[in-house]
Amino acid sequence: MIFCKLRAAPLERPWANIVAKYCLFVAKYPWPFIIVPSCITICLSMGIILNFTIVRGVNYLYAPLNATWKSEEAVFGENWAKDDDHFYPGKDILRRQGIYLIVNAKDGGDVLRQDHAKDFLKILEWISTVKLISSAGRIYTYKDVCLHFQNDCFSNTHAKLLADIYSKNHQNSMFNITYPVYRSTYATEPIDISKVLGNVTLDLDGHVETASAWMILYQLKAFGPGKGQLSRDFEDGLAEKIQKGETPSELLNLYYFHSATFDEELEKENRRLTPKFSITFSVLIVFAILSTFTIKFVTFKTEKGTNRYPVIDWVLSKPLLGICGVLVTLCAIVSSTGLLMLLGVTFVDMCTVMPFLSLTIGIDDTFLMLAAWHETDRNLPYEKRIEKSMRHAAVSISITSLTDALAFLIGSIAPLPAVMYFCYYSSAAICFIFLYCLTMFVAVLALQGKREQELRHSVTGGKTMDLDDYESSTSHQLLLKMGSRVSVKSDEENNNNNEKSVKTEEEKDVRMWYQKFFEDRYAPFISDWKVSILSFLVYLGYLGAAFYGVQHLKIGFDLINIVQESSASRVFLEVRQKLFPEDTKIMDIGILNSPNFTNPDERFEFMEVLSEFESTWCSEGRNSTQFWFFEMQKYLGQLGFGGDLTKTLNSEKKLSQSKKTFLMSNEKFGYDVLSDQQFRLSTRLKNVNNDEDISNCAVTMRSLSQKHSKYNMTTYSPLWNIADEYDIMWPQTMQDIYISIAVMIPVALLFIPQPLCSVIIGLNIASIAFGVIGTMSFLGVSLDATSMITVAMSVGFSVDFAAHVSYAYMTESRTPKSGASPIFSRFCHTLGTVGWPVTQASVSVLLGVSSLYLVDSYVVQTCFRTVVLVILFGTTHALVFLPLLLMNCHRIYAFSRKAETTTT
Repeated sequence: MIFCKLRAAPLERPWANIVAKYCLFVAKYPWPFIIVPSCITICLSMGIILNFTIVRGVNYLYAPLNATWKSEEAVFGENWAKDDDHFYPGKDILRRQGIYLIVNAKDGGDVLRQDHAKDFLKILEWISTVKLISSAGRIYTYKDVCLHFQNDCFSNTHAKLLADIYSKNHQNSMFNITYPVYRSTYATEPIDISKVLGNVTLDLDGHVETASAWMILYQLKAFGPGKGQLSRDFEDGLAEKIQKGETPSELLNLYYFHSATFDEELEKENRRLTPKFSITFSVLIVFAILSTFTIKFVTFKTEKGTNRYPVIDWVLSKPLLGICGVLVTLCAIVSSTGLLMLLGVTFVDMCTVMPFLSLTIGIDDTFLMLAAWHETDRNLPYEKRIEKSMRHAAVSISITSLTDALAFLIGSIAPLPAVMYFCYYSSAAICFIFLYCLTMFVAVLALQGKREQELRHSVTGGKTMDLDDYESSTSHQLLLKMGSRVSVKSDEENNNNNEKSVKTEEEKDVRMWYQKFFEDRYAPFISDWKVSILSFLVYLGYLGAAFYGVQHLKIGFDLINIVQESSASRVFLEVRQKLFPEDTKIMDIGILNSPNFTNPDERFEFMEVLSEFESTWCSEGRNSTQFWFFEMQKYLGQLGFGGDLTKTLNSEKKLSQSKKTFLMSNEKFGYDVLSDQQFRLSTRLKNVNNDEDISNCAVTMRSLSQKHSKYNMTTYSPLWNIADEYDIMWPQTMQDIYISIAVMIPVALLFIPQPLCSVIIGLNIASIAFGVIGTMSFLGVSLDATSMITVAMSVGFSVDFAAHVSYAYMTESRTPKSGASPIFSRFCHTLGTVGWPVTQASVSVLLGVSSLYLVDSYVVQTCFRTVVLVILFGTTHALVFLPLLLMNCHRIYAFSRKAETTTT
């Protein structure tokens, strides 16, 4: 063919010859290739039995390994939350062990109503006194695990004070509760109402009138022998009692969130997901069995005419190979997982999704090998048929296995442990699937091929009845014992073909039913000029929709999505986000090399630096800053030193004494000051309503810290976690796709005999990945760690399908159909070859992940939705866009060559 004159693929023929000779050897001696991999699987499974441990921790799994926020957070954790003694209520919340509670009214109304306030006081008392049993069997209460403040267990005194006021209905007569800060003679410092009450409304005088929720916090001991475990037991025990409805309140709901909530949710997700694998395994076995049946139609004459009935050809059907394909893949998954665990590779929760995807990939390979077997001449010896079928199929499988493994290895470049370890395990599974397919599956195929050659039943091995004698067969024989016979001799067995045999071959169509469908019906339909134009318009619409979707794609992982929608913790997080949004907008600034505040120049210079932080586009300003120096100035002014304040500040002795006195009377700021050289302050952020704004704000604040490095400043906010993930997500995804294209094109050049196909495969990768990313926004899926995995998988599947189609098109060598052009015949034969295996592969993947739809988990649902997108787009490209592109490129090339020849 003209289109084949430009040949590349230096490895295609040598590798095809090597694999063909190897598979011929396997066919002659099949049993060692079944027994040895089985023994290897048993040995490697010991890695799972001995070393199976799931590593959890959302800040580890879903945060970049080199995230800046980790070192920033460590500065505050190591200096201000390094023990249980140095403690101030409400500070360093996420760095300490503890349990959050949000309390709202069951009728959705005001929680400050007198009866509701009394119920809230009962809840506070109940939490302080409820008896729990630890994991070691010890009976204990909150007092055994509480952190001490002012020589007593911290018991949310501010919330208790407010509830006491409203329970006695004294808010109007004796107290005027102001918002957001309330100064009371009964409290040693101002009460920040915004951290205690949510959705507050004020009366005409500016006093608190109603509120929708309380938020309280119990921080627990984490240091000392057994204290950490006892605190974890308290969190779990209290949460369990809340779930069981044992709280002493009929008017209020309690929702909780504690230090281990995210890890526990990941564990629950894993428990919900694991049983679904048995469903997937069963469904795929049934599908694989049904896909291997060969159905022949026979005609019976009746009084009313003739009727056609389907009959199973038990010689050609291979149900045992369907089961074998699933079992071989399962062995590969067990072997790869066991090997990596023996090598100490971390196993994370995300890896539990890997078997669902790997199982379908393995079945795809077996479908392709079985299709290649059916294309061989039945007159050949079964060993020769194995050699001939594997010469074609093994190259295609080698390309897809290599590209799939490379796609996941490239995906593992992402510095997100959840993605990285998932890709390691997936890549290893694909390698083992390839090895076991070329050993165990080929061996079983040879055994089944021998039965076919001997015209025996593919399942029982017994004798079969000739399908041509169906009219004289019983119903039982028609159902369970019919088998076709070889009617055409091969050229290799009969070199003296006479005219009669040629005629028989022409009249007898030995193609499988799916080959007839794709060659005779589907290929002419999509090649019609009207359908081709419609396909082109659909593709343009696809690109337009993808482009629009990319512009509106949400980037970043929201940890709230880890929590099951029906759980109390999910309600807590949603209510907190809605009613207490300011709680996460505090930014701490740590100074580890303090200026000399007694030096006016140094003091002025530092105040200018602080002003820079307070005057950025995302800073709320000086009014939101909490700094011990400012409060000390107010304190000294209240004591009557206002006139001599400058002298006091400029005197090292006076300042030291005043600072010491102030910090002793204001424990909140005493907690912030570690020494003369180390202290911290905080300010509030604004204009950080989306991930992009948060990222830009983090860049702004960090650049200011670097600009004034002489103070050894560190900024930190819980929002910085989001910023660091946002910063790497899009660039990393694009980098993975670019590297994949750059790697896959050379692979295609090595194996596919046409340079143009490598370019087409690269474009196919880009097209499918672009479509998947763009369409995610329409399904409410963000670009996060989970969807990054499926983008990596989309690269593998796009190469799989493109390689199958391209390789089949370029190696097609059958005689053109009578009256049809060589190019159109090649197009039809290609679809006849790959149409059914691609369809089987797509359906098997969809069936494989269908059970994931039943799991109430954002991570699993994201995986399910994006896999569906990958399969739909990949199949459409493989069976519509790519074949039409190859055919039309071939036509253009042939036309240009013809025009060139005519000119010369």
